[in-house]
Amino acid sequence: MQVADYVTEQLRLWGVKHIYGVAGDAILPWLDVLGKQKEIRYIACRHESAAAMMATAEAKLTGRPAVCTATGGPGTLNLINGLADAYADQVPVLAITGQVETHKLGSNSKQFVPQEDVLRPISLFTTTVAHPEAIGHVLHKAFVTAGSQRGVAHLAVCKDIFSRSTSWPLVELLPRLHTPVMMDRVEMNHTAELLHRTKRPVVLLGSGCRQQAALCKRLAEELGAAILLTLGAKGVIDEAHPQVVGGLGEGGSIAGLSVLAEADLLFILGASWFPRSFIPAGLQVVQVDHRPVSIHAHPLLFSVTAELGEVLPLWIQRLERKESFFPWRAQVEAWHTSFWQETERIVAQGQDELIKPETLLHALSEVVDEKAVVALDTGEHTLWFNRAFRAKSQFPLFSGKWRTMGYGLPAAIAAKLNGPDKQVVAVVGDGGLQMNLAELMTAVENDLRFPIIVVHNNTLGLEEWKMVQAGLTPFGTRIRNPDFVKWAEACGVKGNRVETVKELLPALTEAVHADELRLLDIQCTLPTLTERKREIPFQAQAPHVYNERKV
Repeated sequence: MQVADYVTEQLRLWGVKHIYGVAGDAILPWLDVLGKQKEIRYIACRHESAAAMMATAEAKLTGRPAVCTATGGPGTLNLINGLADAYADQVPVLAITGQVETHKLGSNSKQFVPQEDVLRPISLFTTTVAHPEAIGHVLHKAFVTAGSQRGVAHLAVCKDIFSRSTSWPLVELLPRLHTPVMMDRVEMNHTAELLHRTKRPVVLLGSGCRQQAALCKRLAEELGAAILLTLGAKGVIDEAHPQVVGGLGEGGSIAGLSVLAEADLLFILGASWFPRSFIPAGLQVVQVDHRPVSIHAHPLLFSVTAELGEVLPLWIQRLERKESFFPWRAQVEAWHTSFWQETERIVAQGQDELIKPETLLHALSEVVDEKAVVALDTGEHTLWFNRAFRAKSQFPLFSGKWRTMGYGLPAAIAAKLNGPDKQVVAVVGDGGLQMNLAELMTAVENDLRFPIIVVHNNTLGLEEWKMVQAGLTPFGTRIRNPDFVKWAEACGVKGNRVETVKELLPALTEAVHADELRLLDIQCTLPTLTERKREIPFQAQAPHVYNERKV
């Protein structure tokens, strides 16, 4: 069969349901094949960066390799921002790009760039297919590499190769993409002893705990431990649980800092984020992760390289409830109460006032489904989501370590495509939305139905806050926006503007339960620079609880 047919059929056999891309000269033969079949749904995006973001979002939701495509030259380079998100967050994405014809490789032909050189820094595997008999081997290697090592794999296929025939046979079965790590008895027993001796434990949960949420909760309850949640772990445990005390970092809680100040053990489960500057000097740390590269260098850290599902039941079985846990548990529950009260204080507003972003995000948590996917863009609202959104079992979908703006809308599109019966909500800043605003038409074309919540305050708030806190004069952070409601209406989408607190809850309730694509333009408060200067970072609010390090 032709290479274009081979690639399509092979991906279908391996379970690929979507390919996200933008048409271009070097992939036209493949698009011709994709357009004549029904098993794989091709999503025609407006920008290649958004196509790659959709693929990373699908990979984060499903855990399976997701696929994106683009033409050579500018198309390939436009993919890089989205692919870098997959690289940074370690999720499996396969990028298949077009390249100039084989006889033009290395020339000054239009749109030629050595793609392997460009993508190598963010790829686990990258190669150029310049012969039809190579396609079977390298496609298999790329797909398995992305899936097993969790990252980006890339194939550049020369345009003329797509139309040539290959005799390489289709391979239906893949090797097992994940091999469990065998636990070490010494590590397991030493950790069990530390858990027995601790009197004031704190458990920090990351996104890697999601598949073992029940066991993580059980262990924390057996220990009487305070529970801290990273942004990726929101929804792993209901934040109404009396041992949850919030998070760490700029979007964390005062209660979380206070807990760490009194703790004698920090137990990190499934979190690759390491809050070094928030950890008090002298605090013993245990980190459990199945990937050794995720274990952090820290003089007081004991590492356990293992699968959570294997070691957690053994530790739970060996733990016995001790009276020494009970005073700490009572104090933890008091911190939980203060964490809840802290939230109520920061979101309190009069009904006729302009809406604070924290009020918006707290209100959103009251109306979304417990199992909803909340697709977040990157910005100041992300921190307020972490601090003010009270999660139950929701799944936050965001750009973690890469932190690219423009992620929220493409991520919501991918989430709805992969979970059509699941409630999806996009939360985007006005700055981030404008980076991929054209993808609104991608959602329209695919008849996707979800609300887009726009945090509209005419500023790149996080950058402005950081400049003010650093003693700099903000410049380039205030932005002029279009009329988002009119933009939505021009795309055939119903839009509403919300201006006061009393309008907020009814508007959110209607939008999240409407069976249509809807845009809510939430007019939010814009702090003056004087008010920005009065905003105190969490580190300064409780300087006794962290060991500041200058890096």
